[in-house]
Amino acid sequence: MTGTDRAMPRPLARDPAEARAIREADSGLVLQQIAQPGVAAAIWRRRLSPGFAGWIEGIGLGQMPALRALVDFRAVENRAHAACDRAGLPGGTIRDILASDIGALALMFAQITRHPLMQIRLEAVVTDACRRFHIDRMPARLICTYRGPGTQFGLEDAAGPVVPAGGMRAGEVAILRGALWPGLEVTRLLHRSPPLAGTGQVRLLLALDPATDPPEARRLH
Repeated sequence: MTGTDRAMPRPLARDPAEARAIREADSGLVLQQIAQPGVAAAIWRRRLSPGFAGWIEGIGLGQMPALRALVDFRAVENRAHAACDRAGLPGGTIRDILASDIGALALMFAQITRHPLMQIRLEAVVTDACRRFHIDRMPARLICTYRGPGTQFGLEDAAGPVVPAGGMRAGEVAILRGALWPGLEVTRLLHRSPPLAGTGQVRLLLALDPATDPPEARRLH
């Protein structure tokens, strides 16, 4: 370098914007806020009716409906009914409410993510699977626990352990950003399945994923 040469200053590196906020309300419209800057989760804080809660708590483990499929949102309600039939769960008004609710959530998720095709999982959970806090490697996920304890949240802290950030109750609905959410924001909100081993509790969990993620990344939480 000669006496007249000068090194060009390098631009300062900017930390990526982070999504850490949880938006919540007692209206399903809150789920649309998942697309707002800085929002990592949107939670619909709804309550199960006493009649529905009593009915679903009374279902034996052997009659819990199970469904794993790649399906268009328009077919979700019928697939939920078929899962109930396979499980031997008797038909009736409250079972109809369950199937129609799953179909309605699929419609909302398709409208918000703009992906009509989705992976649906409806599953009874009795183990400690996915008990570690993590972020899914997918764009987004809708979750609803119809029975049992709900998903738990934690905020990622680079300087220390995960900081607890609340959780969900049965009946509540959330859309969570995943690691593959489009854009430059980095999601810092983690989640996990509540530990169940030894408690005797059973969760009936619904998870919807847009059909854009790698199959090996699809897990329930």
